[in-house]
Amino acid sequence: MRRNALITALGLALLIMGVGPAAAQTATAEIRTWTGQTYLLSDPSLAVRYTIMVPKKDEGPGPSDTAPTTGARTPMLFGSANAIGQFLDKQPDPLQGHRQSETITLRKGGTEVRVPMVNVGTLHFTRQTARSPLPPYVASGHYRYAATAELTDGSRIEGDDVSLGTTFLRGRTASGTVDIPWQQIETVRFTR
Repeated sequence: MRRNALITALGLALLIMGVGPAAAQTATAEIRTWTGQTYLLSDPSLAVRYTIMVPKKDEGPGPSDTAPTTGARTPMLFGSANAIGQFLDKQPDPLQGHRQSETITLRKGGTEVRVPMVNVGTLHFTRQTARSPLPPYVASGHYRYAATAELTDGSRIEGDDVSLGTTFLRGRTASGTVDIPWQQIETVRFTR
């Protein structure tokens, strides 16, 4: 009995020692933003924000719209009771969330390449001011992004059009969790 306990304890100790160094090798991301800030994130992940619009309540016509009139009208200052009720009834807020994304899509010419994030060593973005029909105070923040991905096997993939959308890079720092939108990232270097 004692011998079995000793063997079990020894096996458990070897298992912990074998897993220890592997568990200590977590992925990190070194990020430089367009404003010059740098971040070092542990356990980086790519995520996409989304919004789901909740449909409005579909109720039938209100009693004031279908009730027969007797000739005498109730004075209404701001519209019918049904119209006012639409402002008073609070509709449900849209549902917002995020989901993990495992790839980044790079486009060059007519070719689209989806690169798994685990294969990316370094990702370097470039940006150019995009032509925009919007007013100058809004158009000045519109950019067209291109990216070069250096993969872990040494190969490179270039994309002249990267649609960033609502994608962000999430990771942990000593201060807590940080979400950095792709539009703010100039360079990200992954270490695994």
